[in-house]
Amino acid sequence: MRKGSIAVLSVVLAATASGIADARTSSDYGDRYRDRAMTSRKVSALSGTSTTCLTFEARNLLARIRAQFGNVEIVSTCRPGATIAGTNYPSKHASGQAIDFRVPGRKAEAVRWLIAHDHVGGIMTYSDMDHIHVDVGPRFVALNRPSGRT
Repeated sequence: MRKGSIAVLSVVLAATASGIADARTSSDYGDRYRDRAMTSRKVSALSGTSTTCLTFEARNLLARIRAQFGNVEIVSTCRPGATIAGTNYPSKHASGQAIDFRVPGRKAEAVRWLIAHDHVGGIMTYSDMDHIHVDVGPRFVALNRPSGRT
């Protein structure tokens, strides 16, 4: 059993014993607890717009974006417990593998550049939001989708 798994199991067992929470394994939450960026640090202190919580791959992706477009405005990075809107599936934000950002006045240019140069991970824009979502993982492009948020 890995170090992060033991810590999560200990917290779950302590909460269950005190009646605060029901017992769940890490697989009930997807694989977000297996990622060392989220298990080796105090996640609650790093969530929001911090880049410290991002995985190595996500930090590298952000560095490439910043090299191309300057110091972009970070909207959101790590959100422990985040799920994909309208589902119970864990979001890439829950494991430090996703970044939402803005490049004021250059959104279309940034999206074109990402499509041409980012061959790993997802690129998404939303019809009702002004930021760009990028993540590491399977390659996909979804432009101008409804966010699913109400």
